[in-house]
Amino acid sequence: MNFLRQFFSHICGQQHCWVLGGVSLPFCQRCTGLYVGAFFALVFVLMFRPRPSAFLYWIHGLFMLAMIPFGFHLVMHGAMARTVTGVLFAFGLVYYLLLNPLTAWHSWSRDSRERTGTYLLTLGITTLLLPMIVPWGGRTSAYVLTGLGVLGFAGLCCCVVVNLAVLPSTLWAMLRHSAEPSR
Repeated sequence: MNFLRQFFSHICGQQHCWVLGGVSLPFCQRCTGLYVGAFFALVFVLMFRPRPSAFLYWIHGLFMLAMIPFGFHLVMHGAMARTVTGVLFAFGLVYYLLLNPLTAWHSWSRDSRERTGTYLLTLGITTLLLPMIVPWGGRTSAYVLTGLGVLGFAGLCCCVVVNLAVLPSTLWAMLRHSAEPSR
């Protein structure tokens, strides 16, 4: 756990860390929400593949914008709000990071309404359950949350790498599309 604490100290202030069963998580409460939320967001977006729509763009954008008043401490908030805003930000970030690759690979679901509803339901359940599980957790919860957080962090890194890999083909498609005469 010391290695992880040292590693995450470069990207997390590690103030306000959850302590479960005497074990301090290697990232703060907001980063716990961010990384664990990113893990679940990756699983749910890849599982349900909700087709992009104006509604999903707006809702995920609002999730990310919610971080502004809380992240800059413009609004008084506690531990649960830090964790929830981290989860919401993670869902917004993962959705936007996966837009390019899933569009390039034509991987969106066909039956979008049902899958989108299920996706949003799982998003809501995750957002509610994570902050409720944390205060009741012991040592096992600390290790599980740390593992999920590390997987979520690795997943975010993979999303960035995949976006960089897909970027040239996306730019090429945009250039080809803009060069076509309009009908």
